[in-house]
Amino acid sequence: MKHCDSCNIQIATPAVCCPLCGAALVGLNESEDVYPSGIPFKKRGRVRRLLLLFSFLCTLICFVINRFVTPDFWWWAIVATAFCYAWVVIPHTLRRGGNSAGKILMQVVAGSLLVVAVDLETGYHGWAVSYAVPAFICTGIIAVVVLVLINRTNWARYVLYQAVLALFGLAMPVLYFTGIAENAASAFTPGVFSLASIAGLFLFGDRSIKNEFRRRLHF
Repeated sequence: MKHCDSCNIQIATPAVCCPLCGAALVGLNESEDVYPSGIPFKKRGRVRRLLLLFSFLCTLICFVINRFVTPDFWWWAIVATAFCYAWVVIPHTLRRGGNSAGKILMQVVAGSLLVVAVDLETGYHGWAVSYAVPAFICTGIIAVVVLVLINRTNWARYVLYQAVLALFGLAMPVLYFTGIAENAASAFTPGVFSLASIAGLFLFGDRSIKNEFRRRLHF
């Protein structure tokens, strides 16, 4: 920012003279950047392509090693699944802006799919649906509730994501009764958390919640 020694003020302008007294300004020249330059778009694209190539080569190397060294257990599929998870979830989470509750919901869904995929790739023992998925759901519900408590004046923007996570939690007892989930405690805990969050919506909510649902669901 340029400075006028006569008026003793700073002025953000490309002009060379002070608009108040006409004295010469000192500081940045017109050719200099006022704002710091970021990473060029082409450079970011090149880094992204290099990381994608690295992920592909790592997966291919793991496949070759798995095929010829330990063919009894296809562990390379777990590596491939982890890379897919990283490419889908990490950029979405690190993206500037967006709704924090939406990012939490994305983490819950992607994390649940990841552990289920790993469980299937290792022969399916049921630990993912019985323990890991309920843990993801409970963590997501708690995280959104914390966001609501922090942003009490603007918490209506989180209610739709809170409702979706509550539906996920209420689905866990259904999976238990159908025999898909094996542990009763871990299946009913997300359901209890879901009922508590829904009760909170009805007890502490106002007209802004209904307006938010209409805006999100377009009705």
